[in-house]
Amino acid sequence: MESSDSILNVNFSEQRWVDQIGKHFDDEVGNISHIPVSVFSVPISTTHFKPEAYVPLAIALGPYHHFDTHLYQMERYKVAAVKALLNHDQVLSFESVVINRLKEKELMIRSCYHKYINLDRDTLAWIIAIDGLFLLDILSHYGDVAPLIPKKLINGGVLSRDIMVLENQIPLRLLFEIQKGIRLSSTDQFENGERELFSMMKEFCKVHSPLKLENYSNENHEITSYLHLLDLMYHLIVNNKSTTEPPHVVVLPHNDNDDATKRKEKDDDNITENLEEGVGMGLRIGVGKKADVPIQVIKSIPWEKISNMVGLKIKQESSEEDEDGEPHVTEIEIPSVSSLSKYGRISFSHTSGGIRDIKFKESKATLYLPVITLDIYSEVVLRNLIAYEVATCNSTPELAQYVDLMSGIVDTEADAKLLRDRGIIKGSLNDKEIADLFNGINKCNGNISNKIVEQLNEYYNNRPTIKALRFMRKDLVCSQKVTTVALTILMFSLMSLYSFCEVYGCPKLFDEK
Repeated sequence: MESSDSILNVNFSEQRWVDQIGKHFDDEVGNISHIPVSVFSVPISTTHFKPEAYVPLAIALGPYHHFDTHLYQMERYKVAAVKALLNHDQVLSFESVVINRLKEKELMIRSCYHKYINLDRDTLAWIIAIDGLFLLDILSHYGDVAPLIPKKLINGGVLSRDIMVLENQIPLRLLFEIQKGIRLSSTDQFENGERELFSMMKEFCKVHSPLKLENYSNENHEITSYLHLLDLMYHLIVNNKSTTEPPHVVVLPHNDNDDATKRKEKDDDNITENLEEGVGMGLRIGVGKKADVPIQVIKSIPWEKISNMVGLKIKQESSEEDEDGEPHVTEIEIPSVSSLSKYGRISFSHTSGGIRDIKFKESKATLYLPVITLDIYSEVVLRNLIAYEVATCNSTPELAQYVDLMSGIVDTEADAKLLRDRGIIKGSLNDKEIADLFNGINKCNGNISNKIVEQLNEYYNNRPTIKALRFMRKDLVCSQKVTTVALTILMFSLMSLYSFCEVYGCPKLFDEK
């Protein structure tokens, strides 16, 4: 289990494995079969593009990264925080009460973790006890001054970032076991402790979730139904659904007569300007080179610029691997925010709900999206939420599909700015950082259809302008022979006119005096 940079340089213990399997087989299999795996190791296929997003930077919680060399220096802070949390009697009885209790739950602890843990029972019990109590201390003092923890970890957001890493999760059932050992109290007091812990966890999720959470109350939730902090945040995000209709869009830029007229005039000016530039460039190169005028003019026309100008940039076919056999980031096929707005005349508006309230209303030509707040470590939270969803989801990966949609429509800073102006994207990240974030998240695995993407593509592709432009691109631009013949005829016509004017004069055409 130990990585190459672990402070433990111990070989895999075959005897320890035999002992653990023997315990599972002989004694406890009936008692732990109902315990779900909740802390997964993230596969390389997921971590390939940004491995640092899936590991803690400063604080290790749980057995996966506990002995990593660069994290172990924080161990003394964790121990100091735990001792400060306990009273004198609890410190004296800590090993006999808490550690021994966790030793008895060894098989339950191991069953919570996806990866084999090559640690003995005592070591595992101490890790869970110290790290679990440290997490409880952070949650109970969250928002207050924590003098025992370096301020840079709190002020810089590193601590909260590490707490949300999937491989850093402490199962909720283990936190409850620690609470039972510490309190040694009645059932009523323990239930109050459960509710208190649950309330603290929800508050933490509310502060650090990039998306709005479900309106919750302790009475509406079964506390033990959640596996850990990341699982709680995930379900509060996914289950957030508005009970009202999407807000009415007061201003639709492309429906406002004045703004639409100005925009149309500006677009027409841009088209005229670029076409004039292309033809003018061809004529300038063609003059004086009559032998190869058609070829030179054809080569000189900026076809890529014209293609981009009309919003039909030809994308290379994507695949899971590049020429070197390395996987690369892929995106769903959908126009960008700018193209949807400019050429599809589609507006964007925020909804008061969550990802289940995403909808495209064709009658209003409006896409409704939830508000997302993006700060310095929001990408880490999103990536680990998606990794958890992919590991546990048996049906449609709802959060991953939402991020797929956002990564598909946000290509440039202009796209990010448009969504920010509509109140859909908030937070401290600038437009470039937002675009880089969504461009760097790979499409989720699987071929599950996304209905919103299908609706947008169908509406966009059926717009008369887009249909005409796609026809031109398909039947003319993409056909080298047809294009060459057509342009050759056009250039011969232009050169014939030019030759005629040289002999007989065309002062009005060429503005000659």
